[in-house]
Amino acid sequence: MRSLDLLIAAPSDPAGLAGWGDVAFAQSLQRALRGCGLATRLLFRDTYESATPPPAGTGLLLLRGKFRPRPEWLSQATYCTRLLWQISWPLDISAAELASYDRLFVASAQDRQRLAYLSGKPTHVLPQATDFRMAGSPRLPSRGLLFVGNTRGLVRPLVLGFGRSGLPLTLIGSGWEAYGLRAERQSISNHALPALYGESLAVLNDHHGAMRDFGYLNNRVFDVLACGVPVITDMAPGCPEALLPGIVVHGPDDDPQATLAEVMRRRSKPGLLQRVSGVVASEHSFQARAEALLAACGLGSGLADAGGWTRGAALAAPADLWP
Repeated sequence: MRSLDLLIAAPSDPAGLAGWGDVAFAQSLQRALRGCGLATRLLFRDTYESATPPPAGTGLLLLRGKFRPRPEWLSQATYCTRLLWQISWPLDISAAELASYDRLFVASAQDRQRLAYLSGKPTHVLPQATDFRMAGSPRLPSRGLLFVGNTRGLVRPLVLGFGRSGLPLTLIGSGWEAYGLRAERQSISNHALPALYGESLAVLNDHHGAMRDFGYLNNRVFDVLACGVPVITDMAPGCPEALLPGIVVHGPDDDPQATLAEVMRRRSKPGLLQRVSGVVASEHSFQARAEALLAACGLGSGLADAGGWTRGAALAAPADLWP
């Protein structure tokens, strides 16, 4: 394998990218792979079949959420290896689809055995990741709670509970008016999020039901903790123990005031959130994930200097927007 195509669920039209957080995810992974000396390009859900055929020695990595490529295309595409990273929607994939890949990566230690059994293929745990970092030393928050995300046409109990509690909450996203809540704005660029997280008292987070039940910790948890800020979340499935001091779990019957008091206790402990942020930076970066992925494939991280590998720039992709 000399280069890698990353196939994602987002459309190629910049106007259609709102709500597709996996664009930023894929671009971060591209940068990390490029740092390992691997040439990459992004393929989009609406153009992957018409893309220029890959050169010899190119592999495919599908970032599998709620999208699967057409089986006929997958079987005919001239890739030297086919990799799948299951990052969400774990019940949306079949044994037949899993068997189409040579090697699987799954963002859940809990779900690894199930996918290995269904596929019969080598299967590795590869959690989600972040490339966010805490800017400078920890500072006092200048705003209250924050949630970034759309309603997705669903009731999101954790967000609604805090939104109706009277506690200061900034919402960024669409659809909240239907629940009597007012959003500050509809969207925000991914590169603006670290600063926004960093000035917040805590950030709210929730999981899709299947992700929660099958142990998939979403990347917002990693993003927020990387910025030295506590996360209030519905659950923390598969969370590494070293990150738990930065996480406050809020159940459906919990009192938002009591949860906020727990956030303040965490914030009162000097250095706690800074230590968590340091663990995220060292162990849960996209660079760490890229190196683990390549090692599982029998490839080292020094690819630019060995075996005729070429260092390639990531192909330009439309500006990314956070959902």
